[in-house]
Amino acid sequence: AIDAVAENAQDTPPQRTGSLDVLAQHVLGCACGEPFLADDLYAEVQSAAPYMDLPRKDFDDVIDFVATGGYALKSYERFARIKQDKAGRWRVTNPRVRQSYRLNVGTIVEEPMLKVKLVRGSHKGGGSTGAIARGGRMLGQIEEYFIEGLVPGDTFVFGGEVVRYEALMEDEVYVSRSNDANAKVPSYMGGKFPLSTYLAERVRLLLADQRAWEGLPDQVREWLSLQAAFSRVPGSRELIVETFPRADKHYLVCYPFEGRLAHQTLGMLLTRRLERARAKPLGFVANEYALAVWSLGDMSAMVRNGRLNLDALFDADMLGDDLEAWLAESALMKRTFRTCAVISGLIARRFTGEEKSRRQVLFSTDLVYDVLRKHQPDHVLLRAARSDAATGLLDIRRLSDMLIRIKGRITHKELDRVSPLAVPVMLEIGREAVYGEASDELLAEAAEELVKEAMPPDQD
Repeated sequence: AIDAVAENAQDTPPQRTGSLDVLAQHVLGCACGEPFLADDLYAEVQSAAPYMDLPRKDFDDVIDFVATGGYALKSYERFARIKQDKAGRWRVTNPRVRQSYRLNVGTIVEEPMLKVKLVRGSHKGGGSTGAIARGGRMLGQIEEYFIEGLVPGDTFVFGGEVVRYEALMEDEVYVSRSNDANAKVPSYMGGKFPLSTYLAERVRLLLADQRAWEGLPDQVREWLSLQAAFSRVPGSRELIVETFPRADKHYLVCYPFEGRLAHQTLGMLLTRRLERARAKPLGFVANEYALAVWSLGDMSAMVRNGRLNLDALFDADMLGDDLEAWLAESALMKRTFRTCAVISGLIARRFTGEEKSRRQVLFSTDLVYDVLRKHQPDHVLLRAARSDAATGLLDIRRLSDMLIRIKGRITHKELDRVSPLAVPVMLEIGREAVYGEASDELLAEAAEELVKEAMPPDQD
Protein backbone atom coordinates (compact mmCIF):
# COMPACT_ATOMS: atom_id res chain seq x y z
CA ALA A 1 0.00 0.00 0.00
CA ILE A 2 2.88 2.38 0.80
CA ASP A 3 4.53 1.60 -2.55
CA ALA A 4 1.23 2.28 -4.34
CA VAL A 5 0.97 5.67 -2.65
CA ALA A 6 4.54 6.48 -3.69
CA GLU A 7 3.68 5.60 -7.29
CA ASN A 8 0.44 7.67 -7.19
CA ALA A 9 -1.42 4.50 -8.17
CA GLN A 10 -5.19 4.70 -7.79
CA ASP A 11 -7.03 1.80 -6.17
CA THR A 12 -10.25 2.51 -8.03
CA PRO A 13 -12.87 -0.27 -7.99
CA PRO A 14 -14.15 -1.46 -11.37
CA GLN A 15 -17.20 0.40 -12.63
CA ARG A 16 -20.45 -1.37 -11.82
CA THR A 17 -23.29 -1.70 -14.26
CA GLY A 18 -26.34 0.26 -13.13
CA SER A 19 -28.87 -1.78 -11.15
CA LEU A 20 -32.35 -2.32 -12.56
CA ASP A 21 -34.04 -1.81 -9.17
CA VAL A 22 -32.40 1.62 -8.82
CA LEU A 23 -33.50 2.45 -12.37
CA ALA A 24 -37.09 1.47 -11.47
CA GLN A 25 -37.01 3.92 -8.58
CA HIS A 26 -35.69 6.65 -10.88
CA VAL A 27 -38.43 5.97 -13.45
CA LEU A 28 -41.10 6.28 -10.78
CA GLY A 29 -39.48 9.43 -9.40
CA CYS A 30 -39.53 11.04 -12.85
CA ALA A 31 -43.21 10.21 -13.24
CA CYS A 32 -43.90 11.72 -9.82
CA GLY A 33 -42.22 14.93 -10.96
CA GLU A 34 -43.87 15.33 -14.34
CA PRO A 35 -45.08 13.12 -17.21
CA PHE A 36 -42.31 11.84 -19.48
CA LEU A 37 -41.80 10.17 -22.85
CA ALA A 38 -39.98 6.82 -22.74
CA ASP A 39 -37.58 7.76 -25.56
CA ASP A 40 -36.52 10.98 -23.83
CA LEU A 41 -35.97 9.26 -20.48
CA TYR A 42 -34.01 6.42 -22.10
CA ALA A 43 -31.63 8.93 -23.68
CA GLU A 44 -31.22 10.70 -20.34
CA VAL A 45 -30.54 7.45 -18.47
CA GLN A 46 -27.89 6.41 -21.01
CA SER A 47 -26.04 9.67 -20.39
CA ALA A 48 -25.12 8.30 -16.93
CA ALA A 49 -21.96 6.16 -17.05
CA PRO A 50 -23.36 3.09 -15.19
CA TYR A 51 -26.24 2.89 -17.68
CA MET A 52 -24.47 3.89 -20.89
CA ASP A 53 -24.74 0.33 -22.28
CA LEU A 54 -28.27 -0.30 -20.99
CA PRO A 55 -30.17 -2.33 -23.63
CA ARG A 56 -33.48 -0.80 -24.71
CA LYS A 57 -35.22 -4.08 -23.86
CA ASP A 58 -34.09 -3.84 -20.23
CA PHE A 59 -35.29 -0.25 -20.07
CA ASP A 60 -38.68 -1.21 -21.54
CA ASP A 61 -38.92 -4.10 -19.07
CA VAL A 62 -38.34 -1.66 -16.21
CA ILE A 63 -41.04 0.68 -17.55
CA ASP A 64 -43.43 -2.27 -17.79
CA PHE A 65 -42.52 -3.35 -14.26
CA VAL A 66 -43.27 0.11 -12.81
CA ALA A 67 -46.50 0.28 -14.84
CA THR A 68 -47.87 -3.22 -14.13
CA GLY A 69 -45.53 -5.07 -11.75
CA GLY A 70 -44.61 -7.41 -14.60
CA TYR A 71 -46.47 -10.21 -16.34
CA ALA A 72 -47.00 -12.29 -13.18
CA LEU A 73 -48.32 -9.35 -11.13
CA LYS A 74 -50.29 -7.28 -13.64
CA SER A 75 -53.62 -8.59 -12.33
CA TYR A 76 -53.04 -6.73 -9.05
CA GLU A 77 -53.95 -3.04 -9.21
CA ARG A 78 -51.66 -2.12 -6.31
CA PHE A 79 -48.59 -2.78 -8.50
CA ALA A 80 -49.77 -0.41 -11.28
CA ARG A 81 -48.01 2.84 -10.39
CA ILE A 82 -47.71 4.66 -13.74
CA LYS A 83 -49.84 4.74 -16.88
CA GLN A 84 -49.63 6.25 -20.37
CA ASP A 85 -51.83 9.15 -21.40
CA LYS A 86 -53.14 9.78 -24.93
CA ALA A 87 -49.96 11.64 -25.86
CA GLY A 88 -47.87 8.59 -24.96
CA ARG A 89 -46.42 10.20 -21.83
CA TRP A 90 -46.08 8.21 -18.61
CA ARG A 91 -47.62 9.69 -15.44
CA VAL A 92 -48.49 8.38 -11.95
CA THR A 93 -51.83 6.57 -11.66
CA ASN A 94 -52.97 8.49 -8.57
CA PRO A 95 -51.70 10.94 -5.90
CA ARG A 96 -51.13 8.12 -3.38
CA VAL A 97 -48.27 6.80 -5.55
CA ARG A 98 -46.52 10.17 -5.33
CA GLN A 99 -47.00 10.28 -1.55
CA SER A 100 -45.66 6.73 -1.13
CA TYR A 101 -42.62 7.56 -3.26
CA ARG A 102 -41.73 10.55 -1.08
CA LEU A 103 -41.93 8.40 2.06
CA ASN A 104 -39.85 5.51 0.67
CA VAL A 105 -37.33 7.07 -1.75
CA GLY A 106 -33.70 6.04 -1.18
CA THR A 107 -31.33 3.20 -2.09
CA ILE A 108 -29.81 2.37 1.30
CA VAL A 109 -31.75 -0.40 3.03
CA GLU A 110 -30.78 -0.96 6.65
CA GLU A 111 -29.49 -4.41 7.57
CA PRO A 112 -32.27 -6.47 9.21
CA MET A 113 -31.69 -7.72 12.75
CA LEU A 114 -33.01 -11.09 13.89
CA LYS A 115 -33.94 -12.10 17.42
CA VAL A 116 -31.91 -15.02 18.76
CA LYS A 117 -33.96 -17.28 21.04
CA LEU A 118 -32.69 -20.21 23.08
CA VAL A 119 -34.81 -23.37 22.86
CA ARG A 120 -34.42 -27.03 23.65
CA GLY A 121 -32.59 -28.74 20.80
CA SER A 122 -34.39 -30.91 18.28
CA HIS A 123 -31.42 -33.23 17.80
CA LYS A 124 -30.36 -36.40 19.52
CA GLY A 125 -27.23 -38.15 18.44
CA GLY A 126 -26.86 -35.79 15.49
CA GLY A 127 -30.29 -36.37 13.96
CA SER A 128 -33.45 -34.31 13.99
CA THR A 129 -36.43 -35.52 15.98
CA GLY A 130 -38.98 -33.17 14.51
CA ALA A 131 -40.10 -29.56 14.81
CA ILE A 132 -38.73 -27.47 17.66
CA ALA A 133 -40.91 -25.69 20.16
CA ARG A 134 -41.24 -21.96 19.43
CA GLY A 135 -40.66 -19.33 22.07
CA GLY A 136 -37.70 -19.52 24.42
CA ARG A 137 -35.47 -17.00 26.17
CA MET A 138 -34.17 -14.17 24.00
CA LEU A 139 -30.36 -13.98 23.94
CA GLY A 140 -30.07 -10.86 21.80
CA GLN A 141 -30.08 -9.80 18.16
CA ILE A 142 -27.87 -10.74 15.24
CA GLU A 143 -27.61 -9.56 11.64
CA GLU A 144 -29.40 -11.60 9.00
CA TYR A 145 -26.23 -11.47 6.87
CA PHE A 146 -24.50 -14.01 9.14
CA ILE A 147 -27.48 -16.30 9.69
CA GLU A 148 -28.23 -16.72 5.98
CA GLY A 149 -24.90 -18.52 5.56
CA LEU A 150 -25.78 -21.20 8.12
CA VAL A 151 -27.60 -24.50 7.81
CA PRO A 152 -29.36 -26.30 10.69
CA GLY A 153 -26.73 -27.97 12.82
CA ASP A 154 -24.08 -25.26 12.41
CA THR A 155 -22.73 -23.81 15.65
CA PHE A 156 -21.61 -20.29 16.46
CA VAL A 157 -20.59 -18.15 19.41
CA PHE A 158 -23.24 -15.79 20.77
CA GLY A 159 -23.83 -14.15 24.11
CA GLY A 160 -20.69 -15.69 25.62
CA GLU A 161 -21.66 -19.29 24.83
CA VAL A 162 -21.69 -21.75 21.94
CA VAL A 163 -25.12 -22.32 20.37
CA ARG A 164 -26.44 -24.63 17.64
CA TYR A 165 -28.53 -23.15 14.83
CA GLU A 166 -31.90 -24.92 14.74
CA ALA A 167 -34.21 -22.87 12.51
CA LEU A 168 -35.11 -19.44 11.16
CA MET A 169 -38.80 -18.56 11.42
CA GLU A 170 -39.83 -15.12 10.22
CA ASP A 171 -37.66 -12.72 12.27
CA GLU A 172 -36.58 -15.18 14.96
CA VAL A 173 -33.53 -17.47 15.03
CA TYR A 174 -33.94 -20.54 17.22
CA VAL A 175 -30.78 -21.95 18.79
CA SER A 176 -29.92 -24.56 21.38
CA ARG A 177 -26.86 -24.93 23.60
CA SER A 178 -23.87 -26.82 22.22
CA ASN A 179 -20.35 -27.74 23.29
CA ASP A 180 -18.85 -27.76 19.79
CA ALA A 181 -15.18 -26.76 19.93
CA ASN A 182 -15.23 -25.51 16.32
CA ALA A 183 -18.03 -22.97 16.55
CA LYS A 184 -18.11 -20.13 14.02
CA VAL A 185 -17.63 -16.51 15.01
CA PRO A 186 -20.43 -14.17 13.84
CA SER A 187 -19.44 -11.66 11.18
CA TYR A 188 -21.21 -8.38 10.58
CA MET A 189 -21.79 -6.08 7.62
CA GLY A 190 -19.09 -3.72 8.87
CA GLY A 191 -16.52 -6.46 8.34
CA LYS A 192 -17.57 -7.31 4.78
CA PHE A 193 -15.33 -4.89 2.91
CA PRO A 194 -12.76 -7.14 1.24
CA LEU A 195 -9.11 -6.73 0.35
CA SER A 196 -9.21 -4.69 -2.84
CA THR A 197 -8.26 -6.25 -6.18
CA TYR A 198 -5.23 -4.00 -6.66
CA LEU A 199 -3.89 -4.36 -3.14
CA ALA A 200 -4.34 -8.14 -3.31
CA GLU A 201 -2.30 -8.28 -6.53
CA ARG A 202 0.48 -6.22 -4.94
CA VAL A 203 0.56 -8.57 -1.94
CA ARG A 204 0.93 -11.58 -4.27
CA LEU A 205 3.75 -9.86 -6.18
CA LEU A 206 5.47 -8.93 -2.90
CA LEU A 207 5.36 -12.51 -1.62
CA ALA A 208 6.65 -13.91 -4.92
CA ASP A 209 9.72 -11.62 -4.91
CA GLN A 210 12.08 -12.69 -2.13
CA ARG A 211 14.25 -9.60 -2.71
CA ALA A 212 11.26 -7.45 -1.69
CA TRP A 213 11.15 -9.22 1.68
CA GLU A 214 14.16 -7.12 2.75
CA GLY A 215 11.84 -4.16 3.24
CA LEU A 216 9.51 -6.09 5.55
CA PRO A 217 9.71 -6.16 9.37
CA ASP A 218 12.07 -8.80 10.78
CA GLN A 219 9.25 -10.93 12.21
CA VAL A 220 7.36 -11.01 8.89
CA ARG A 221 10.53 -11.82 6.95
CA GLU A 222 11.33 -14.67 9.35
CA TRP A 223 7.74 -15.94 9.11
CA LEU A 224 7.90 -16.06 5.30
CA SER A 225 11.33 -17.75 5.40
CA LEU A 226 9.95 -20.45 7.67
CA GLN A 227 7.02 -20.91 5.27
CA ALA A 228 9.39 -21.24 2.30
CA ALA A 229 11.51 -23.83 4.15
CA PHE A 230 8.58 -25.87 5.47
CA SER A 231 6.09 -25.63 2.59
CA ARG A 232 6.09 -22.99 -0.16
CA VAL A 233 5.33 -19.28 -0.55
CA PRO A 234 2.70 -18.70 -3.27
CA GLY A 235 3.81 -17.31 -6.62
CA SER A 236 1.99 -14.31 -8.08
CA ARG A 237 -0.25 -16.49 -10.33
CA GLU A 238 -0.04 -19.72 -8.36
CA LEU A 239 -2.40 -21.33 -5.85
CA ILE A 240 -0.78 -23.25 -3.00
CA VAL A 241 -3.01 -25.95 -1.50
CA GLU A 242 -1.78 -27.46 1.76
CA THR A 243 -3.30 -30.55 3.36
CA PHE A 244 -2.41 -31.81 6.82
CA PRO A 245 -3.92 -33.62 9.82
CA ARG A 246 -4.55 -31.94 13.16
CA ALA A 247 -6.17 -33.54 16.19
CA ASP A 248 -8.88 -35.85 14.84
CA LYS A 249 -9.58 -33.87 11.65
CA HIS A 250 -7.98 -33.22 8.28
CA TYR A 251 -7.43 -29.76 6.82
CA LEU A 252 -7.13 -28.19 3.39
CA VAL A 253 -5.76 -24.62 3.36
CA CYS A 254 -5.34 -22.54 0.20
CA TYR A 255 -4.16 -18.97 -0.38
CA PRO A 256 -6.08 -17.19 -3.17
CA PHE A 257 -5.50 -13.63 -1.81
CA GLU A 258 -8.84 -12.39 -3.19
CA GLY A 259 -10.57 -11.02 -0.07
CA ARG A 260 -13.01 -12.45 2.44
CA LEU A 261 -16.15 -12.24 0.25
CA ALA A 262 -14.69 -14.23 -2.64
CA HIS A 263 -13.16 -16.72 -0.20
CA GLN A 264 -16.45 -17.30 1.60
CA THR A 265 -18.18 -18.01 -1.71
CA LEU A 266 -15.33 -20.33 -2.71
CA GLY A 267 -15.62 -22.12 0.64
CA MET A 268 -19.35 -22.72 0.18
CA LEU A 269 -18.80 -24.14 -3.31
CA LEU A 270 -15.74 -26.23 -2.36
CA THR A 271 -17.55 -27.91 0.53
CA ARG A 272 -20.33 -28.97 -1.87
CA ARG A 273 -17.76 -30.56 -4.18
CA LEU A 274 -15.87 -32.17 -1.30
CA GLU A 275 -19.16 -33.63 -0.06
CA ARG A 276 -19.71 -35.24 -3.46
CA ALA A 277 -16.14 -36.54 -3.34
CA ARG A 278 -16.99 -38.18 0.01
CA ALA A 279 -14.39 -36.19 1.91
CA LYS A 280 -17.01 -35.51 4.62
CA PRO A 281 -16.32 -31.77 5.04
CA LEU A 282 -17.36 -30.29 8.38
CA GLY A 283 -16.96 -26.57 7.72
CA PHE A 284 -14.70 -23.76 6.55
CA VAL A 285 -13.38 -20.37 7.59
CA ALA A 286 -11.98 -17.56 5.47
CA ASN A 287 -9.95 -14.43 6.01
CA GLU A 288 -8.62 -11.84 3.57
CA TYR A 289 -5.94 -14.05 2.05
CA ALA A 290 -6.68 -17.69 2.92
CA LEU A 291 -9.39 -20.32 3.13
CA ALA A 292 -9.36 -23.38 5.42
CA VAL A 293 -11.68 -26.38 5.08
CA TRP A 294 -11.74 -29.19 7.61
CA SER A 295 -13.17 -32.66 7.18
CA LEU A 296 -13.35 -36.17 8.61
CA GLY A 297 -11.96 -37.65 5.40
CA ASP A 298 -8.18 -37.74 4.86
CA MET A 299 -7.84 -35.23 2.03
CA SER A 300 -4.06 -35.73 1.82
CA ALA A 301 -4.56 -39.43 1.10
CA MET A 302 -7.39 -38.67 -1.34
CA VAL A 303 -5.15 -36.35 -3.38
CA ARG A 304 -2.24 -38.81 -3.18
CA ASN A 305 -4.39 -41.72 -4.40
CA GLY A 306 -6.06 -39.73 -7.17
CA ARG A 307 -9.51 -39.79 -5.53
CA LEU A 308 -9.45 -35.99 -5.25
CA ASN A 309 -8.23 -34.02 -8.27
CA LEU A 310 -7.34 -30.46 -7.26
CA ASP A 311 -7.55 -29.13 -10.83
CA ALA A 312 -11.12 -30.44 -11.05
CA LEU A 313 -11.92 -29.25 -7.50
CA PHE A 314 -10.93 -25.67 -8.37
CA ASP A 315 -12.32 -25.69 -11.91
CA ALA A 316 -14.24 -22.57 -12.96
CA ASP A 317 -17.30 -24.67 -13.78
CA MET A 318 -18.19 -24.48 -10.07
CA LEU A 319 -19.69 -21.07 -10.93
CA GLY A 320 -22.32 -22.83 -13.05
CA ASP A 321 -24.52 -25.58 -11.65
CA ASP A 322 -22.89 -25.64 -8.19
CA LEU A 323 -23.47 -21.92 -7.72
CA GLU A 324 -27.06 -22.08 -8.97
CA ALA A 325 -27.82 -25.07 -6.72
CA TRP A 326 -26.35 -23.34 -3.69
CA LEU A 327 -28.23 -20.10 -4.39
CA ALA A 328 -31.47 -22.06 -4.72
CA GLU A 329 -30.91 -23.64 -1.29
CA SER A 330 -29.68 -20.57 0.58
CA ALA A 331 -31.62 -17.61 1.95
CA LEU A 332 -29.27 -15.24 0.14
CA MET A 333 -31.41 -14.75 -2.97
CA LYS A 334 -34.56 -14.08 -0.97
CA ARG A 335 -32.78 -11.47 1.12
CA THR A 336 -31.28 -9.81 -1.96
CA PHE A 337 -34.67 -9.84 -3.68
CA ARG A 338 -36.20 -8.23 -0.59
CA THR A 339 -33.72 -5.36 -0.85
CA CYS A 340 -34.42 -4.94 -4.58
CA ALA A 341 -38.19 -4.97 -3.95
CA VAL A 342 -37.88 -2.18 -1.37
CA ILE A 343 -35.54 -0.04 -3.53
CA SER A 344 -37.67 -0.46 -6.67
CA GLY A 345 -40.80 0.60 -4.75
CA LEU A 346 -42.61 -2.71 -5.29
CA ILE A 347 -42.90 -3.08 -1.52
CA ALA A 348 -43.39 0.09 0.51
CA ARG A 349 -42.01 0.07 4.06
CA ARG A 350 -43.31 3.44 5.19
CA PHE A 351 -46.84 4.73 5.15
CA THR A 352 -48.35 7.92 6.54
CA GLY A 353 -48.10 7.64 10.31
CA GLU A 354 -46.70 4.09 10.38
CA GLU A 355 -43.95 1.78 9.14
CA LYS A 356 -44.11 -1.87 8.17
CA SER A 357 -42.39 -4.26 10.53
CA ARG A 358 -39.67 -6.56 9.25
CA ARG A 359 -42.08 -9.48 9.58
CA GLN A 360 -44.63 -7.77 7.31
CA VAL A 361 -41.97 -6.93 4.70
CA LEU A 362 -40.60 -10.47 4.93
CA PHE A 363 -44.02 -12.00 4.33
CA SER A 364 -44.80 -9.68 1.41
CA THR A 365 -41.49 -10.06 -0.42
CA ASP A 366 -41.16 -13.82 0.17
CA LEU A 367 -44.64 -14.33 -1.26
CA VAL A 368 -43.88 -12.21 -4.34
CA TYR A 369 -40.48 -13.94 -4.75
CA ASP A 370 -42.07 -17.40 -4.80
CA VAL A 371 -44.74 -16.27 -7.30
CA LEU A 372 -42.17 -14.72 -9.66
CA ARG A 373 -39.79 -17.69 -9.51
CA LYS A 374 -42.65 -19.98 -10.47
CA HIS A 375 -44.43 -17.88 -13.09
CA GLN A 376 -41.88 -15.33 -14.40
CA PRO A 377 -38.28 -16.40 -13.69
CA ASP A 378 -36.88 -13.67 -15.96
CA HIS A 379 -38.67 -10.88 -14.05
CA VAL A 380 -36.77 -7.59 -13.76
CA LEU A 381 -36.38 -7.86 -9.99
CA LEU A 382 -35.13 -11.44 -10.11
CA ARG A 383 -32.51 -10.35 -12.65
CA ALA A 384 -31.59 -7.41 -10.44
CA ALA A 385 -31.29 -9.67 -7.38
CA ARG A 386 -29.01 -12.13 -9.21
CA SER A 387 -26.81 -9.28 -10.41
CA ASP A 388 -26.58 -7.67 -6.97
CA ALA A 389 -25.78 -11.00 -5.29
CA ALA A 390 -23.05 -11.77 -7.83
CA THR A 391 -21.30 -8.40 -7.45
CA GLY A 392 -21.95 -7.13 -3.95
CA LEU A 393 -22.40 -10.22 -1.80
CA LEU A 394 -20.52 -13.05 -3.50
CA ASP A 395 -17.74 -11.31 -5.43
CA ILE A 396 -18.31 -13.71 -8.32
CA ARG A 397 -16.22 -11.70 -10.76
CA ARG A 398 -13.12 -11.79 -8.55
CA LEU A 399 -13.64 -15.47 -7.86
CA SER A 400 -13.99 -16.17 -11.58
CA ASP A 401 -10.83 -14.20 -12.38
CA MET A 402 -8.96 -16.11 -9.67
CA LEU A 403 -10.07 -19.53 -10.95
CA ILE A 404 -8.93 -18.57 -14.46
CA ARG A 405 -5.63 -17.23 -13.10
CA ILE A 406 -4.71 -20.42 -11.23
CA LYS A 407 -5.81 -22.89 -13.91
CA GLY A 408 -2.90 -25.31 -14.40
CA ARG A 409 -0.92 -23.55 -11.65
CA ILE A 410 -2.09 -25.39 -8.52
CA THR A 411 0.69 -26.73 -6.30
CA HIS A 412 -0.19 -29.28 -3.63
CA LYS A 413 1.90 -29.59 -0.47
CA GLU A 414 1.15 -32.59 1.74
CA LEU A 415 2.30 -31.66 5.25
CA ASP A 416 2.41 -33.44 8.58
CA ARG A 417 1.36 -30.36 10.54
CA VAL A 418 0.10 -26.80 10.15
CA SER A 419 2.34 -24.44 8.16
CA PRO A 420 3.43 -20.97 9.37
CA LEU A 421 1.27 -19.22 6.72
CA ALA A 422 -1.80 -21.22 7.79
CA VAL A 423 -1.64 -20.15 11.45
CA PRO A 424 -3.76 -16.93 11.16
CA VAL A 425 -6.65 -18.58 9.29
CA MET A 426 -6.53 -21.60 11.62
CA LEU A 427 -6.98 -19.24 14.55
CA GLU A 428 -10.35 -18.25 13.04
CA ILE A 429 -11.64 -21.76 13.77
CA GLY A 430 -13.37 -22.05 17.12
CA ARG A 431 -12.29 -18.62 18.30
CA GLU A 432 -14.72 -18.13 21.18
CA ALA A 433 -15.76 -14.86 22.76
CA VAL A 434 -14.60 -14.97 26.38
CA TYR A 435 -15.50 -11.96 28.47
CA GLY A 436 -13.35 -10.47 31.23
CA GLU A 437 -9.62 -10.35 31.86
CA ALA A 438 -9.03 -13.90 30.62
CA SER A 439 -9.95 -13.18 26.99
CA ASP A 440 -6.57 -11.89 25.78
CA GLU A 441 -4.72 -14.59 27.73
CA LEU A 442 -6.77 -17.44 26.25
CA LEU A 443 -6.45 -16.10 22.70
CA ALA A 444 -2.70 -15.70 23.18
CA GLU A 445 -2.46 -19.29 24.43
CA ALA A 446 -4.28 -20.60 21.34
CA ALA A 447 -2.00 -18.56 19.05
CA GLU A 448 1.12 -19.70 20.90
CA GLU A 449 0.07 -23.34 20.60
CA LEU A 450 -0.47 -23.07 16.81
CA VAL A 451 2.77 -21.12 16.26
CA LYS A 452 4.71 -23.70 18.28
CA GLU A 453 3.16 -26.46 16.18
CA ALA A 454 4.15 -24.69 12.95
CA MET A 455 7.76 -24.02 14.03
CA PRO A 456 10.54 -26.55 13.32
CA PRO A 457 11.46 -28.66 16.38
CA ASP A 458 14.84 -26.94 16.78
CA GLN A 459 13.13 -23.52 16.98
CA ASP A 460 10.44 -24.36 19.56
